[in-house]
Amino acid sequence: MFLSLALFVTSAAGFAYMDLQGQVKRFDISGYLDGSATRTDAIGDSYDGHALNILILGSDTRSGANNVDGADGSEDTSVARSDTAVIMHVSADRSRVEVVSIPRDLLVDIPSCKTYDGTESAPQPDTMINNAFATGAGTGTNEKALGIGAACAINTIEKMTGVNIDEFMVVDFHGLETMIDALGGVNLYVSEEIDDPDYTQLHLPVGCQHLNGPDGLKYARARHGYGNGSDIGRIEHQQNLMAAMIRTAKSKNILSNANQLYSFARTALGSLTTSEKIGDLTNLQGLANSIQSIGLDRITFLTVPNEPAARDANRVVATNDAKAVWKALREDTPVPTSSVSGKADGSPASPAPGSSDAAAGPSSTDAAEQTDAPAGKPSGAPAPQAPAPASPSAGSVTQCK
Repeated sequence: MFLSLALFVTSAAGFAYMDLQGQVKRFDISGYLDGSATRTDAIGDSYDGHALNILILGSDTRSGANNVDGADGSEDTSVARSDTAVIMHVSADRSRVEVVSIPRDLLVDIPSCKTYDGTESAPQPDTMINNAFATGAGTGTNEKALGIGAACAINTIEKMTGVNIDEFMVVDFHGLETMIDALGGVNLYVSEEIDDPDYTQLHLPVGCQHLNGPDGLKYARARHGYGNGSDIGRIEHQQNLMAAMIRTAKSKNILSNANQLYSFARTALGSLTTSEKIGDLTNLQGLANSIQSIGLDRITFLTVPNEPAARDANRVVATNDAKAVWKALREDTPVPTSSVSGKADGSPASPAPGSSDAAAGPSSTDAAEQTDAPAGKPSGAPAPQAPAPASPSAGSVTQCK
């Protein structure tokens, strides 16, 4: 469920770097030096020349500060599960990014994994994919447990897809809540009344609403009390929340306010557990340097093609179309446009002229048009299969003030 947070963290980090760097007046004096001294080069991309696959997981453990439900600490709520799992693929030439959302209810074969308690788990065939993270992490909540949980998720995904996962990030509940509060809350449009007394205790009427951290988190988590209780509705909520967070950050000029930016960055980064290499700030800055020129129209979003499982309509299985997605990631080629939900600039997928996808047309809707609507007038647009962040194009959409 934390795709929104993970993407916002990475987007904010990259755009913060670009924004602040743009304020510095620079001049290359290398041609004016005598060349006798050895000088340090600018920080480079340690992944240069290689496609990069980053697994981003949202951890739903209810322990400690993450006990947002007031849960009693039973095993059912203290075991961490990956409520969201996405693969972020950065092309080797740094010209595009694909973000592939993996449904938490996707049935997969989980292999034997090393666990936090030092044992080795038995293989788990035909099991929900979010159990992989739980298998590795167990009841542990420290960075070691989360890392072992991520390792089991990586083993599972690599076995399922044949795609090599290079790095991982785990984002927690508390991080999203504190980030929203660090922004002073967010304003967003609620297109369908939410009345969920049993799970999140959230009630929101239709219209423009101001959400603080706790309510923003409930909004991102809620599946009950509206719609059909599916993850698709929750994905739409996460999309709306992320768009609102980005708009709020822009409207408050956080990226140009050093004190606010520092405070917000500490809040955001404090919610992450990462693999060792990508967690090094030098490597992060080097990667940011190499991808800063990727336009929002070159960042595409999709969900693993799926259909209801024969044995349980509340679970899904990957369809044959998923094979083409995994093949594209393995070979570092653009994913089939028929699978793309939308782009980061808010535009729908655009099949290449003459392609087989062009005949079928895109399977997406404009993410920007779903983010906001005039008060009292729900957009009525169907939710996309995967969320796309807000973008400059969203400025043409009526927004909550």
